[in-house]
Order: sequence, then C-alpha cells, then structure tokens
Amino acid sequence: MTQTRIGDAATQTGALPRRGLVLLGTFVKPDGPRALLRTGAGRIEQVAPGDRVGGVTIAAIEPGLVHIQTGGSPGRLRIAGD
Repeated sequence: MTQTRIGDAATQTGALPRRGLVLLGTFVKPDGPRALLRTGAGRIEQVAPGDRVGGVTIAAIEPGLVHIQTGGSPGRLRIAGD
C-alpha cells in the first residue's frame, strides 16, 4: 500500500467537530487516568482530573468518557464518533 493510500485509509473527512473540545482518547498511566483532547484552537492536550483546558475543568476520566465542569455546570465528553 502506498503512503497516500495509507493516509487516506487512516483519516475520515468531517469525522470530528471543528469547534470546541473533542475527546480523542482515554488511557491510564501509573499515576492515574488521562485523556487526549483537541482544543478549539486545534492543539492536542493530555489532561488529568483537576486540569483546566478550554474553559472547563476536568472532573473525572473513565474509559471513553470525560466528566467536565463548565461554570459550575456538569457535562460530558465522549470519544468522537462513538
């Protein structure tokens, strides 16, 4: 398979929302759970519970799910495409 075909197979145009925080994945490190988020500015951030990113606080991380607090209101981020 050529590099171009590999790249095409590994990406889906329009699969992720263009704005806001997007959950890319969750994982566990020896010191606790982590998540990878894409910010509205397009940066990829590794976060842990208690971190602040994109105007929200990371409250908890579960497999495929991040609990957030925005201005005192709870919310959830699910892995994009799920």
